[in-house]
Amino acid sequence: MNGTKQFNTILAAGLIIVGVLLRIIPHPPNVTPIAAIALLGGAYIGKKYLAFLIPLAALFLSDVLLNNTINKVYFTDSPGFVLWSPYMAFTYAAFLLMVLIGIVYLKKPSFFKNILGAVGASVLFFFVSNIGVWIMPGGYPETLGGLVTCLTAGLPFFRNTLVGNVVYVIVFFSAFSYIQKVYLSKNIARVNNS
Repeated sequence: MNGTKQFNTILAAGLIIVGVLLRIIPHPPNVTPIAAIALLGGAYIGKKYLAFLIPLAALFLSDVLLNNTINKVYFTDSPGFVLWSPYMAFTYAAFLLMVLIGIVYLKKPSFFKNILGAVGASVLFFFVSNIGVWIMPGGYPETLGGLVTCLTAGLPFFRNTLVGNVVYVIVFFSAFSYIQKVYLSKNIARVNNS
């Protein structure tokens, strides 16, 4: 891995850690940097297995922390330590697809493409996670009407998800771009002064 690619991977990983911290601190419901973490990892982490692994590990570790503290009230059927819950499979499937959007669509990020990526990630997450809720036993009837009811019930959460994804994608990609330019300009100056 050359110096710039290595720097990009380290910078993206650092911003992903910041994203995890922002996910843990109090925030409005569903206004989190999850899509920014996935898209940034996909767009800038050079080795594809790391582009999936680093954001996925960050999501998992923050989930373990949240599921055993703030979100513990949602796990009444799991009185002990919550490492995994079946609903998480759909969240992680959507997350991995968001990383793939970052890899494929954001190879050359731009402000417009970043916004479209954030919107696409929001829509993708909405459908995958809500279809997951619909499929899970004990929830909605497994009929077309049940699916429509489930999707309708998820709409209030979609607005916050969309706002959070767009804002955090703008912030994270802008921060990445700024830090990268500062790093590259310092390296160019160092080479020119040598």
